[in-house]
Amino acid sequence: MPSYEKMFQASPGLLATVDANGHFRALNPTWERVLGWSLDELRSKPFIEFVHPSDREVTLAEVAGLLQGNTVERFDNRYLCKDGSYKWLGWAARVDHGDEPSEQLIYATAIDVTDDRERQSQLEPRLQDAKVYEKLFRVSVGLLVTLDSNGYFRHANPAWGRLLGWSPEEMTARPFIEFVHPDDRPATIAEATALFEGKMTIRFDNRYQCKDGTYRWLAWTAYMDPSEDESTRLVYGTAHDVTSYKELLGEFERTLARLRDTMEAMSTPFIPITERIVVMPLVGQMDADRIHQVMTVALEGVQSTHVQVVILDVTGLRDLDTRVARALLDTAKGLQLLGAKTILTGIRPSLAQTLVGLGLDLGSIVTKGTLQSAIASALKNDFNSGKSDPV
Repeated sequence: MPSYEKMFQASPGLLATVDANGHFRALNPTWERVLGWSLDELRSKPFIEFVHPSDREVTLAEVAGLLQGNTVERFDNRYLCKDGSYKWLGWAARVDHGDEPSEQLIYATAIDVTDDRERQSQLEPRLQDAKVYEKLFRVSVGLLVTLDSNGYFRHANPAWGRLLGWSPEEMTARPFIEFVHPDDRPATIAEATALFEGKMTIRFDNRYQCKDGTYRWLAWTAYMDPSEDESTRLVYGTAHDVTSYKELLGEFERTLARLRDTMEAMSTPFIPITERIVVMPLVGQMDADRIHQVMTVALEGVQSTHVQVVILDVTGLRDLDTRVARALLDTAKGLQLLGAKTILTGIRPSLAQTLVGLGLDLGSIVTKGTLQSAIASALKNDFNSGKSDPV
């Protein structure tokens, strides 16, 4: 037996010739092993009858092209097995046009690609999903990244370029921490470390540098999939720009601070009557902060001016308990050390009882029933004249 005949018989591929009438002429034994038909059964009818009905039209078109001089380098179709199933075959074929037209044969070889096609069909939905995810990744207005354990972004979507000016290639070219504002780096490193230890970031804010040198505030949500291989594990992160919110919040806090300062000044006013006499009307609720504020305003006001009389009007206070009474007396003592007298006015019976019950020394304080009488008393004693007699 010639060597080429031995190769024909032993080839693991399906070898065949097809005549102009569409019948198999020469077939090697592999056909029987793959499809189950005997070689005589395969030759008994046109080959197209073994082809899956859905593939016949394209198969005949390929045959027509071969007869017109084309060469088939790869063409897949399904062939019927004897058990009723189908096998995918991958073909390569040509025609020797040196023969007489009536004697021309199609020389073809095929391999069983059923497993490959089945794997491909199983992968196709995933490939379609991957294409969808890739499109979403590219068109997302959110900033999407993956971060590896070496501190580099592995993937960055085009939204980074639109917001910060850096291209995805620039974002992945150096450690991510170099884009973070220096003041935010310690907290950012701590958050990234916690992510790789399994913690999920629900909300974390930091500043990222734009390509023009400015900074934008970003709010982050991030997650690491613990099921991934540890050597290739990534953090998946998404961020959005909250710079406008941060600026608005900062302005709100500054406005609130100014309002708080104004309210504090209004709640403890230091109102001059003359160069030597001031009134401090106390209103509302007295807590520890208010008590401290009253003493501070009174002492600093006297120290920075030539005031000799401070009238503390408590008419507008809601409650006057023991703590407030002691604070008023302590304020009067402090004023006395600075050379100023204290007049307490607006005392209600309940405060009078509290003061009596405490047994406190009121020697440094003059008490008056109304603000008008307190002002009149202060003016009558003419502190402008330098007299040091008690009020």
